[in-house]
Amino acid sequence: MFVIIIGLLISCNRKPAKIQPESLESKLKKEAVALARDYASKQLKTPITTVDGFGIITIKDDMKRYRIDPSKIYISQIDLDESKDALVSITSNYQQDIGMPEHLILLNVNDKLVLEKVVEIDMKIVKLKDRIITGELHTKPRTSPLYNCSHCIEIANYQYKDGDLVRLK
Repeated sequence: MFVIIIGLLISCNRKPAKIQPESLESKLKKEAVALARDYASKQLKTPITTVDGFGIITIKDDMKRYRIDPSKIYISQIDLDESKDALVSITSNYQQDIGMPEHLILLNVNDKLVLEKVVEIDMKIVKLKDRIITGELHTKPRTSPLYNCSHCIEIANYQYKDGDLVRLK
């Protein structure tokens, strides 16, 4: 009985756990998802949004479909200032045809992400670090049977300069 009373007294005197503030990266990812959803919705006449069990967001209408994978949002510096920016890739389908990936460059302006530019390039982003965007590019055209060949991919680095995505040598 004495042990129970001591246990209750100790547990009542404990300070409640502090709620951790949301990390900057988590906050920026949420902002980036919201901007990407807004961008995709504005491209469609009557957008319908669904989210699957993996968190992948699909926004579609009768003609076109966009997919946003929140796990593939990159947070790091893109422009020349010291604030963290975001890069979101969204894929699209126009009826049965696979569309060109659209890469949304979201720059941090006064602690808020702003859609700066949309770049259409057939590239899969693999990394964003220290203002360098690294991606996989197919060396064969989409119409080629070798388009998805694992040996037909090159790695390229890009940098966002003066409003353009510039390939580095």
